Amino acid sequence: LKSLFLLAVFSPEGGDCVGMFGVTALGPQNPFSCNLLSALGVTNYSDEEFYEAFQQIDADAQGRIDKGEVFQLLHTTYGFEPMPEEITLFVDRFALNEEGSLSWDDFQQGLVSIRQTARQAGKNAAQFTSVQEYTVDRRKHLRPRRGPMDVYKNPMTTSQLVGWHEEEVENERFPIRSCAETQYQDAVIKSGWKL
Repeated sequence: LKSLFLLAVFSPEGGDCVGMFGVTALGPQNPFSCNLLSALGVTNYSDEEFYEAFQQIDADAQGRIDKGEVFQLLHTTYGFEPMPEEITLFVDRFALNEEGSLSWDDFQQGLVSIRQTARQAGKNAAQFTSVQEYTVDRRKHLRPRRGPMDVYKNPMTTSQLVGWHEEEVENERFPIRSCAETQYQDAVIKSGWKL
């Protein structure tokens, strides 16, 4: 047990603290890279895995699925519900709000396009591309060009939870309520009676 603990805590190269086989009780070792928009399921699963799910959904073996079945295909491939941002990419690329069907070749070409879009979104994570940009920004104290919603899938801090996704805001109005004495005084003042 003691040697297993040492294996889990210290790496043989330099004694840095690491989790056992990348698993920690507190979540991923680098939550920032796991939460980037470029870390979508489409970038982590191969075409073969998508093809297996495509064949499972294509029950009649015609090589086509309905556009409405793409969500089921994503769930079958991933084993969980895809992120809303990823669903938006698929809806935009394949026009899933319209009727029709998709062949495997069309779907595979769409996967390539969506992966390129995800990689481009991953480039947004780097705020600076050179030391010169960093030093200028540090001296002038410029605001970041991209907000957290442009870089991450989920909020990274509790304060980012507010307004992360568009939410409907309702402001309940509370009319002024006055006690009987205040209402009497207001009526006296309105009438113009001198005290």
